[in-house]
Amino acid sequence: MNYLVSLFPLILLCLLSTSKAMSQSQYLPGWVILASGDTLTGMVKDRKQTFTGPEIYHKIRFKGDQKKKRKKYRPEELAGYQINEVAYESVWLRPASSGIHLLNPYYESFPNAGDCVFLRVVSKGKLSHYQWEWADQSQVDSMDLFRRAGEPIFIRATQGILGLKRKQLTKFFTDCPSLQEKIQKKELTYAWEVTKYYNTHCQ
Repeated sequence: MNYLVSLFPLILLCLLSTSKAMSQSQYLPGWVILASGDTLTGMVKDRKQTFTGPEIYHKIRFKGDQKKKRKKYRPEELAGYQINEVAYESVWLRPASSGIHLLNPYYESFPNAGDCVFLRVVSKGKLSHYQWEWADQSQVDSMDLFRRAGEPIFIRATQGILGLKRKQLTKFFTDCPSLQEKIQKKELTYAWEVTKYYNTHCQ
């Protein structure tokens, strides 16, 4: 009996975690922006929770109203979508140079070149911050990407648990010496801090 009592908090935590994950994979209020520019409001679903972990859809699901059947949209069919308060943009990406995909820091974005994917929008500005999400076993992982306004180049901002890709970011931000210095001196730790500094202090 005492053994069961001691296990109760752990069991409760597991149930709550599962409930939260399942709720995140249901249809939620949002909208989609078609490639034509038209916006459709309704219910959106972009992932599901399975017993082995999350699954992110390549084609998101959309319901305009309860009377209509759901419709699936590929990234190339949309300009973007929003689910609750989280926005995604459709972006064409391809590695900017040859090499190992996960180690390559640069990506190019040109229409119909490479793969069209959904990128989560973290913040927008002179320097925009995106996250490229994928399901990895029991969790959702993501890659932080930066893009300067009006430029076709994305740079990977972080390298997993190693944090900021300081050497590559220092080369990337030649237009802002003060930011280069802060990155080199490790005064900035997170990708969002880099974005905030650039948009506030860099021309």
